[in-house]
Amino acid sequence: MTNRFLNFVFACALGLSFASCSSDMTSNLNPTPAAFGKINSLYVIADSTLWLTGARDSVAYFFESPYIILPQPEPIFDVRHLEPRKLAEEPSFQQLRNYIVLADLSDLNSPTTKMVLEDLSDAKIQQVKEEGFGSAVARNKWATGQQLIYLMGKNEPELLAGMSTAYPAVVKRVAERENERVKVTTYFQGINRSLGDTVRMLSGATLDIPGGYSRVPVNSDNFAWLRKQTRGGSLNIMATRIPYENQEQLSKAGLKEIRDMVGKEYFGSTLDNTFMKINDEDLPLFVEQMELNGTYALEGRGIWEMENDFLAGPFVSYLINDEKGKQLVLVDGFVLAPGRKKRELMEELVQVLQTAVVQ
Repeated sequence: MTNRFLNFVFACALGLSFASCSSDMTSNLNPTPAAFGKINSLYVIADSTLWLTGARDSVAYFFESPYIILPQPEPIFDVRHLEPRKLAEEPSFQQLRNYIVLADLSDLNSPTTKMVLEDLSDAKIQQVKEEGFGSAVARNKWATGQQLIYLMGKNEPELLAGMSTAYPAVVKRVAERENERVKVTTYFQGINRSLGDTVRMLSGATLDIPGGYSRVPVNSDNFAWLRKQTRGGSLNIMATRIPYENQEQLSKAGLKEIRDMVGKEYFGSTLDNTFMKINDEDLPLFVEQMELNGTYALEGRGIWEMENDFLAGPFVSYLINDEKGKQLVLVDGFVLAPGRKKRELMEELVQVLQTAVVQ
């Protein structure tokens, strides 16, 4: 068998590392169309027999796990299965962005295996047969901006076992590419420098505020609330500062106390005696330590609700330790969108909040 590389050199890696295994499969003489597809869509190319005998359940477990955290479960990726014949029957299926190719190399009659043998080098195929499992990544096979991740086993058990080891790197790789698309969508109207300056003066945090947001009038010297109207709801960003008192503030309990304090002071509905609070009884509050643009911070994700009303939704908070200013800075985003899917809305808020810099 000769190398079949479509005018490219295919570099690849086994196991969990994909950093050095990307290759461009397009030909300079044959320009290809641009890939398209909804954000966070993932297409799995696999034979129907493999799909039905075990791959479907594994894919669901690894790539359709819930996005953290939303009131109604939504998967991290929207997964669809494609049989290889569909690629030939419907040319539009060749112009999507993210594919995972699952191949059992012991099945020589498999259309997916035949495609993999056609795409990859003899050396790579032999390596998989010797080691049991292997992976490779290619770009732009049928369209520009496209990514194919090959997961291969010398037989079906090795393939399914290898997926359980490789999936974190696959999820990370796809998520990073989709994150760039979310960023472009978030800032397609540019950056509102004026609102960013307002947030900095009131909270001490510099944020890149996208166009489309406006300030909600609040009578305060250290609190800013920004809102962007969406179809059937709104995206909200708030920022404030709190004097640093002790290390206990930088804990899960401390973040909850601070956010609830802000929610009670500044947020209510049209009904009497309403205020915003964290609901960590119906769904958990997830808190992680992190470094945000060079500064220690806590990230919190959970569900907010309006006391004495029926409003609720997801939120993400970053509680930042401003050591120089001897204060804590809270930047927070929350969604109000009853009946709508909220994954992409939350991802947009995360894009904005993670630009926070405290100097």
